[in-house]
Amino acid sequence: MTKFDCSTCDIIVDSNDEEQMQYCKSHNHEHLIMPSEENGEAQAVLTHDEYQKELLENKNYLIEVIEKEFPNRSFAVTAALSVKAQQMIFGITQVFTMILMGNPSSYKSTILEIVSVLPHCYVSDAFTPKSFVSHSANSKKNELGKVDLLPRIRHQTLITSELAPLFSGNPDQLLEYFGMLTRILDGRGFQSDSGVHGRRGYTGDFSFMWLGAVVEIPHRVWKLLGNLGAKMYFLRLPNDTDSTTEKKRKIKQILKDESYTKKVESAKTAITRFWNVIEKNPQLNEGKIIWDKERDDDSTINKIIDLAIVLAKLRGTIPTWFTSNPDSGGTNYNYETPIIEQPNRASNALYNLARGHAVLCGRNYITDDDLAVVVAVTLSSASRDRVELFKRLLDCNGKQNTEQFMESAKVSRSTALKEMKSLVILELVDMYDEQLETKPVKTIKLKDEYHWFLSLEFKKYMREFDATLNPENSKLSQKENLEKNTLSNTLDEHFEDTPSTDLPTGGIA
Repeated sequence: MTKFDCSTCDIIVDSNDEEQMQYCKSHNHEHLIMPSEENGEAQAVLTHDEYQKELLENKNYLIEVIEKEFPNRSFAVTAALSVKAQQMIFGITQVFTMILMGNPSSYKSTILEIVSVLPHCYVSDAFTPKSFVSHSANSKKNELGKVDLLPRIRHQTLITSELAPLFSGNPDQLLEYFGMLTRILDGRGFQSDSGVHGRRGYTGDFSFMWLGAVVEIPHRVWKLLGNLGAKMYFLRLPNDTDSTTEKKRKIKQILKDESYTKKVESAKTAITRFWNVIEKNPQLNEGKIIWDKERDDDSTINKIIDLAIVLAKLRGTIPTWFTSNPDSGGTNYNYETPIIEQPNRASNALYNLARGHAVLCGRNYITDDDLAVVVAVTLSSASRDRVELFKRLLDCNGKQNTEQFMESAKVSRSTALKEMKSLVILELVDMYDEQLETKPVKTIKLKDEYHWFLSLEFKKYMREFDATLNPENSKLSQKENLEKNTLSNTLDEHFEDTPSTDLPTGGIA
């Protein structure tokens, strides 16, 4: 019979003792499921071939159940498991944060609820960064350790189904919150000082994984993330592109199908079965998998590095200000030196994500089969307008002129020049004058070092991901369009002094 072992309470009970299990889980106790025993002998360890067979069967079953109950969401579940699986790899202490982005009712919270049934998950529907290490004036200093969030999520997977409050604060709050998160997401603890309790905090290995969800990230937050470096990653869920007739058919089918609760429970059962097999991995040594870096596919590693470099540039921040200077080349903008993060950390994070996916496949080394999830996360982890601009360039085999951009994006010439110039400043493309039959035009061309992004292999990944990158013309106001493209802290002063008729129009959202 399977037993439930809680090391915190120092008890062993039958796994069907729901009351005891729920109590220990709700209090975040260290617990594990012990293998069943027959005639006093522990269950035999699986051979490699037996493990691979059982793993594949349960993985296929999980995908089948997810696709049946929640169509087109099995990839997102796999990506979430690739994050969680990193905790099983020896030596990984870097926090990996992946936030699902999608329209309302796109099953973001459902995906997280399904994953949360797994062991070592800590669910918090609402919190503030200050709760990681509390300085509450209403509590005594020796009591604050009981409410600090950071030690409770240590070596856990933090699951937060709604992160909109984190991204929607005023500018001062955002700077404070993300300043704290920058340190916390290093996985080495956090210490802070206050006039109430003095210095409080934790040092050492306080790594964790973090899964969250949000509808969309405001442009001002994308700029802030570009300044802070590669600490957060995202995954865009597919948009609904069905016709009205198809939508009505699907809704009608949903009304006839089993209840939502039953669908979720079915998915939870399938993911638990799969994870139970993961924990039987014969490569586990004291709960950790020793990575065989010698067997890592070198070509795949090079592609991950290329993805990290491009992501760093797509997330780069370009300080700009509006100008009416006729010598500005039609862009109506002046630019300062861009702020582009070093790709080292992003390379390591994306490499760890690929390793997490490899664990789901029963490997302790990466192959090109692990690239799909890395590409999807990379293309989701920069602002939609930047990614869409990059995608348009790739669709034209790495070369595009002003006329082509104006036609495809449905924007004005000044906006096209501004967007094309941004890729030049980010050092992704070269710009030159090209002579057409009637007149010269500005043309951008992808730099030679990024040739892999024009390959058939990458285009295959792009096609698989294309549903999440539907282009949309900007619906922002003139003021919001300027705010989106500037780091100025004096926007209101600018608009007091500048007539609205001088502002640029159009853009890509």
